[in-house]
Amino acid sequence: MIKEVTYKYDFGEDDVVFEKKRIIEISEDVVIRISKEMESGIMVERVAKTREGYYVYVEDVMTLHVAEEAMEKFEIEELEGLSAIGLLTRLTNLTPGCERR
Repeated sequence: MIKEVTYKYDFGEDDVVFEKKRIIEISEDVVIRISKEMESGIMVERVAKTREGYYVYVEDVMTLHVAEEAMEKFEIEELEGLSAIGLLTRLTNLTPGCERR
């Protein structure tokens, strides 16, 4: 299921940033996030949830870089509801740096 969550980034010295993101929750602490910004790609991330319900980035599990043109057309809904095998197949069928046909 696609969820809209709030990530909390704490850069220290009272520099805290909150950012809304759409994710697919794989488990309690692993999510898939699509980025159409600078890094353009599909990220599988390990996260933690704060008591307030915010998500905090912990580490990258996997990042699949995709050409910007392909990312513009790609929507997170394409991954929703896939089985684990379907998800891995879908991710491996994306050719990094090339547009899908």
